[in-house]
Amino acid sequence: MPVRFEWKDESRRAIVYIASGEWNWKDYHQAVRAAAFSLTAVEHSVDSVIDLRASTRASLPAGAAAHVRSFGRVTQARLSGRAAVIGLPAEEIERLGAGPRQTLATTDGVVKFVDSDAELETLLAGWAADPPAP
Repeated sequence: MPVRFEWKDESRRAIVYIASGEWNWKDYHQAVRAAAFSLTAVEHSVDSVIDLRASTRASLPAGAAAHVRSFGRVTQARLSGRAAVIGLPAEEIERLGAGPRQTLATTDGVVKFVDSDAELETLLAGWAADPPAP
């Protein structure tokens, strides 16, 4: 599968979507739909992580501006609306208009771009300490 999902760790506070090879938006949304069943097994809000480090694409598929904002949408009751993206080149982030804070606001959430595992862990720890209001 070009995009698969797994829990970040045993706390199940974050679900990770891992894109590899030549994936497309259909692959991503298929993984999101499949992950919806896993989300019903938790009682708390869940943040999303989109890991693009194993992607072999030179750039994001067409329609990136709309699709990237969907990373932070609350499509399931357990999703927090907070998404972190790791592995996207700086020029792609700039093209999306994330600005110096490396952040995109969405209708009901936020997408934050990170450069490293350490930055991702810090972000997720901060989010875990400040869960969204029910």
